Amino acid sequence: MTGIELRACGPTDEATLRDWWAVGRAASVERPFDAWPSWEAIRKKFATQRHDGHAVRLAALLDGRVAGASSLWCFDLDNTHLAQIEIWVHPDARRRGVGSALLADAEARVRREGRTTMVATAFAPVGAESPGSLFAGARGYAVASHEQTKLVDLRRAPAGWAALDEQVAAALGHYRVVVAEEAVPEQYVGDFCGLLSAFLGEVPTGDLDLTPVSWSRRRVRDTEERFRREGIVNVYGLAVAPDGHLCGFSDLRVSREDPRHATVGGTLVLPGHRGHRLGLAMKLGTHRRVVELFPGCERAETGNAGVNAAMNAVNEQLGYRVVERALDLQKRL
Repeated sequence: MTGIELRACGPTDEATLRDWWAVGRAASVERPFDAWPSWEAIRKKFATQRHDGHAVRLAALLDGRVAGASSLWCFDLDNTHLAQIEIWVHPDARRRGVGSALLADAEARVRREGRTTMVATAFAPVGAESPGSLFAGARGYAVASHEQTKLVDLRRAPAGWAALDEQVAAALGHYRVVVAEEAVPEQYVGDFCGLLSAFLGEVPTGDLDLTPVSWSRRRVRDTEERFRREGIVNVYGLAVAPDGHLCGFSDLRVSREDPRHATVGGTLVLPGHRGHRLGLAMKLGTHRRVVELFPGCERAETGNAGVNAAMNAVNEQLGYRVVERALDLQKRL
């Protein structure tokens, strides 16, 4: 690892942060779509303080030039035994110890904090490996869960959604869907906390070392405020049961600084309320609202485990297609 220097990358060190961003962009070119956020979106995100955890971002200099970047996220409210690591190495600097130096530093930091498990995500082509998946596997990171990354073209797909409205109308009965931007309506916040707290127990997580997450009204509102400071518009689809309580949610996020790309945050319908096409209804509502708010938004991204047959079927109807694999990796320290 001769010639490698690790340098902290704070939000006020714009020159180093810009180099950090450029490395991530170069390392992401091999993915099947432009997945890397714009410089403006990254800069705004890193300038926003969070209260649910803390981050350490490093730039790796090889012979004086930034060749690698890392982001270590340590959870402080739930799953405090966990830390999540992301590492990017410029394609021209791979196999020279840059990624190994960044990973070794991250693991040492995590051990010093008394945390016991590291998690990461590696993206790979369907049916093949990638530099990231091979790197992680060689360093003891096993695949604990895996999803398929899917995209829908928001410039073309909405033209075919009218027929889906008929399916929703036939199954919805006395249920309804409320669509809101940026903040969950006050009358639903309590129910929304319950949905978020139940989420990890209802979606496939494979062998990931996760414990239940607890959401409160304050945590929901703090998260909404953070999104606003980061320039993220979160569009909520909320399923309302006949008794007036929430029984499901789906959200779709877009950065005002980089509105080309939307990302699904999560989708859940509680077991006792399934069979009414609520997942489809909520996603139709959120996707249409994003197109209205951001006419230039080109695509939306989601990830689904292969075993989640119901959600896979909904996404296929909306026009989502598989573009890569997302491997959830884990190592117990």
